[in-house]
Amino acid sequence: MANSAAAPSFFLPLLTYPDPTPLTALPRALDFCATLAGHLKIAVHLADIPHISNLLGDILVDVDAMIAAAEAQSRTAGSEMIHIVRHQADRMSIGCEIVEVTGRPELAGDSLSRLARTSDYTLLLTSHEDGASHGLAEAVIFGSGGPALLFPALDAPSHLEEIAIAWDGSRAAARALHDSVPILKRSGKTLILTARHDKPIDRTGLAGAQQFLLGHGIASSVEELPETSQEIGQLLQRAALDRGCGLLIMGAYGHSRFREFVLGGATRAVLAHQQITVLLSH
Repeated sequence: MANSAAAPSFFLPLLTYPDPTPLTALPRALDFCATLAGHLKIAVHLADIPHISNLLGDILVDVDAMIAAAEAQSRTAGSEMIHIVRHQADRMSIGCEIVEVTGRPELAGDSLSRLARTSDYTLLLTSHEDGASHGLAEAVIFGSGGPALLFPALDAPSHLEEIAIAWDGSRAAARALHDSVPILKRSGKTLILTARHDKPIDRTGLAGAQQFLLGHGIASSVEELPETSQEIGQLLQRAALDRGCGLLIMGAYGHSRFREFVLGGATRAVLAHQQITVLLSH
């Protein structure tokens, strides 16, 4: 018989080039994994840059030397990351597997998303800049098939004493609700946030969400947020922070057209201006 209380598995992808993943939030991500007694797999992506020959360009610039320098930079960054991650994981008594993945930098998101598909949760360390970490976050959120926990570089709350869930009755919100059950079971309090002015909220569906949680032994309260001109993603984060929450759970909205992600407003606001640890499920 399967063990229903089995420890969750976590996946942590790290980029080395052109913008190395910021490790500011690493202690918070590792602490989250340790709190849930999870298993951790870390993948460090190393750059493998193909040489595209151009006679004039090769004459004017030593392309091979530039490629070699970039790949060496990537390997150095990777070695430093592995040392830091292993040291911090050992300090928290977290057993982890670390693998190196070599490939073209522009395909890193696809490669790491595929690896994320066999873990329960992906841990993402994000930055304030709209750079490589945001691109990786989008790729994982919409390509891994599972939930992603985003830890911002700023010193944002990250705890399970009280957790907020954004609920609008959508498929994405329901996906996030299901994905978060193992985490919510460890929460001190669970708060469901709704924003009626953003879209109509079905009371039957809201009651059903509470009943679903109760079936898993999770009691919850509901709060409807007042109307405001504030962007919904910012409103939800601010509300969660004001109520002392250490995690915001919400559905991720978006679709891909010609491999360019078109994000929903709330998802875009969270990725651009993250203030609290967020679990996103698509």
